Amino acid sequence: MSNSTFWRDLPVHKTLLLEKLENVKSTCDIMIHDYVKLEKSNNFSYRILLPRNEDNNKLAKKIGLSLQLEFLSQLRKRKIKSFMREIKYVHDSKHFGWLLINSDLYQKMNNMHHSIS
Repeated sequence: MSNSTFWRDLPVHKTLLLEKLENVKSTCDIMIHDYVKLEKSNNFSYRILLPRNEDNNKLAKKIGLSLQLEFLSQLRKRKIKSFMREIKYVHDSKHFGWLLINSDLYQKMNNMHHSIS
């Protein structure tokens, strides 16, 4: 996990709330569409909010893994290379945050983060 405040406040192209396993496919379709559109300009950045529960976080892990597998599978199927980094952090008391961000954009943000720290 990383510095939550910095990553929570980072502006991204889109933030999606994903609390149910059955919404993984539709969320992935949205992400693939935007990835194809934004990756050429190195501007792909997404924040996925997953459910956080003090008692049990298995659902968040299951949803996150399912989304990751579906997203990578769809990219491979389209023969699209992925140049992304991911950051996982505690977003707030009810959500985990998961940032998927273009590698070049990540490097810029990470440099900015370290110069602020």
